[in-house]
Amino acid sequence: MAGPISLLRSCEPGTGSRRLDFPNTNIDLISGMVGETDESWDATVEKTLALEPDSITIYQMELPLNTTLVHDWKETGVPAPVADWPTKRAWVDQAFRRFEEAGYAVSSGYTLVRDPQRVAFRYRDMLWEGSDLVALGVASFGHVSGLHYQNEPHWDAYLESVESGTLPIARGMVPTPRERLIRELILQLKRGRLETSRLHDKFGVDVLDAWADVWSGLQDQGFLTIGDREIVLTRQGLLQVDSLLHRFFEQSPPKQKAAVS
Repeated sequence: MAGPISLLRSCEPGTGSRRLDFPNTNIDLISGMVGETDESWDATVEKTLALEPDSITIYQMELPLNTTLVHDWKETGVPAPVADWPTKRAWVDQAFRRFEEAGYAVSSGYTLVRDPQRVAFRYRDMLWEGSDLVALGVASFGHVSGLHYQNEPHWDAYLESVESGTLPIARGMVPTPRERLIRELILQLKRGRLETSRLHDKFGVDVLDAWADVWSGLQDQGFLTIGDREIVLTRQGLLQVDSLLHRFFEQSPPKQKAAVS
């Protein structure tokens, strides 16, 4: 099996996208892939730095229940050969610090940019603040005019709808104002900083008061700090932000919405 840095080996500094004169470049990394070691992760980080991308996105490896690795794990009782969560977070933290030393700035729990004045994740920022997104492609998710929806998950059904001139939508829901507030709150937290005044102006809710116990608990655990007008995640909180967000979910959603994403 190819090593974790095999996809970077064919790239050399000053070649590829730089030679093609793209306006900006991004490299995606995944912490904790099968076969990852401390040494291979170090090499991946250094190779990425040598390529001088304008932005870097780092994901932590996840294993959905429907994957072959999880299936084999259940059948054999032998754990999947991937790093545990503390190790993956430590690798991402190490990478963040190394990239920061080289002049990059952390932009979210997953991204860094070399020049924040020139490179911005406008798509991400606009979407996470409630802008519309049209879903294109099989099983794609979209959000238009207050409607969350997903396209047909199977190719034949998707093509049949498109070729007949109808929208290939399989399911959808209209979230309540509170659900839309929660959606924007948790998406903003993924950036590491939440402007509470913006949400108050948009939804008329003081989120500091509405989730006072949650904020207090997260602060006591060292995951964030609470200011007068903003919440700021610590590095510890940012590295595991996805695991913190469920605390803001509604505890008992209506049954008719339980199967809708």
